Amino acid sequence: MAWDYAALASAPQTYFDAVDAQDVELIVSHFADDATLTIQTANVTHNGKDEIRRMFTDFTENSVFIEHQIHNMVVEADKGKVSTEQDYRGELKDGTKNDMYNCNFFDFNEDGKFQRVIIWMAGTSPLV
Repeated sequence: MAWDYAALASAPQTYFDAVDAQDVELIVSHFADDATLTIQTANVTHNGKDEIRRMFTDFTENSVFIEHQIHNMVVEADKGKVSTEQDYRGELKDGTKNDMYNCNFFDFNEDGKFQRVIIWMAGTSPLV
């Protein structure tokens, strides 16, 4: 399977744009139906679109604002993988302010959807 480099390289930004806009359906549209999303530093895995949707619904409903800025990206087009380094800033409705450095690892399926996403967070995850 050969993935398109440009499509792989643009997917993390469109995903983070959807997260920052708190658009749960647009976020979830990036994932395959049977995708997994693992927050490695919290030892939590969400299996399938329904669990991923619930997690992002909870996160966006509890957030005042969310902002990501990608600083570095590695694209392995021959393997359908992308890794990103980004800052996450946000505020939760309970007043918690987050300013952390994160890394995400994206594996794509043959349809160009996220099959597996692994998140490493420098701090307590607001996603669990």
